[in-house]
Amino acid sequence: MAVTTERVDRLEEALTKFMEQTSLILAATREDITEIRASNARTDRQLLEMQKQAEKDRQQAEKDRQQAEKDRQQAEKDRQQAEKDRQQAEKERKEFNRQLAALSDRLGTLIEDMVAPNAPRVARTLFKGDEVIASAIRVKRQHPSEPGRNIEIDLIVVGHRHLLICEAKSKVTVEKAAAFQDKIRSIPEFFPEFSSFKVLPLIASVTIEPTLVTHLSRLRIYALGFGEDTMEILNSDAF
Repeated sequence: MAVTTERVDRLEEALTKFMEQTSLILAATREDITEIRASNARTDRQLLEMQKQAEKDRQQAEKDRQQAEKDRQQAEKDRQQAEKDRQQAEKERKEFNRQLAALSDRLGTLIEDMVAPNAPRVARTLFKGDEVIASAIRVKRQHPSEPGRNIEIDLIVVGHRHLLICEAKSKVTVEKAAAFQDKIRSIPEFFPEFSSFKVLPLIASVTIEPTLVTHLSRLRIYALGFGEDTMEILNSDAF
């Protein structure tokens, strides 16, 4: 009987220890489960945040793509508009040049038409007693030995010993005066029949600035402009 009681006591003791250990294990397991659940919850939250961020990034990337497309389309529109503006500007420039050329031609012809009636009177003054034989406007001549060279003179007046060469300009400039001086030097080449004549260069315009009149005087070129009543030599005293 005593043996049985001892065995029961040991069994109860073992069972008690087992239950204590089991309780400890269960407690630890519950803690582990709680930690695992907490970890899973954190992971789920992180995944959710990552998904949300990924969606935001995707949406932002889509917005950026759409904006880039808009920018590209706007850049293309700007390029096309710039091309249209360039073409329009080129068209307007050509039209302006055409109108300017036409205006220059009309002004040049107008000046020639105003100068021509005064040419014989002016020539008689400059020829100093030499008779005026002939005059002509818009004279074109080809070089006698070089067919590729040509000369055009607005107005020419011929005497027995004098030759008046007139250039009509809508506006007189230093550059135009220099070009006219070069033309005067070539007169004997193009008009060898007048090689022994005294050539009198004359530039005519509606108005000529006083400084340019002085410049023409230094070049030994007569200046013809409007006086009080008619066209007159503006620098006759300089020669």
